[in-house]
Amino acid sequence: MLKTLIAFVIAVVAGAIVGSVIQTQFNLAALIELSVPISLDTRISTIIHDLLNFSPIFAAILALVLLVALPIAAVCSRKLGGSERWWFISAGFFGLLCCFAVVNSLAPMPTLIAATRSWAGLGAMALSGAFAGWIFDRLWHPLPRELAEPLA
Repeated sequence: MLKTLIAFVIAVVAGAIVGSVIQTQFNLAALIELSVPISLDTRISTIIHDLLNFSPIFAAILALVLLVALPIAAVCSRKLGGSERWWFISAGFFGLLCCFAVVNSLAPMPTLIAATRSWAGLGAMALSGAFAGWIFDRLWHPLPRELAEPLA
């Protein structure tokens, strides 16, 4: 149980960090399209700001998605067969896609997360859920060859 909890928390934190950086880059790209100059210092400070302020919110969203999607993926893996890892990766990806669809339809503004306004941004943000699913499986049920990999 503790191993599962640790794998889950690390997966959520990792996915939230990656998702936060992705949404920052999409937002900065949208500003650049409007001819707003973005210096490297501004880009770095914006990433740090979003890691501190957006990633906790995204972590909560991702945690809720994974709490639902990962058990469903585990059941599907047992009942339908196939690689459990791919089920978890798919669960994270499609779980976030569904979540964004629901949240964006309920949000009072055009979208809750601006990066999800485009198909590219939506896909990239959903990939952070796939990444979290992969991290969870890698930590929860590592393959024998992964256990044999050197740390350095």
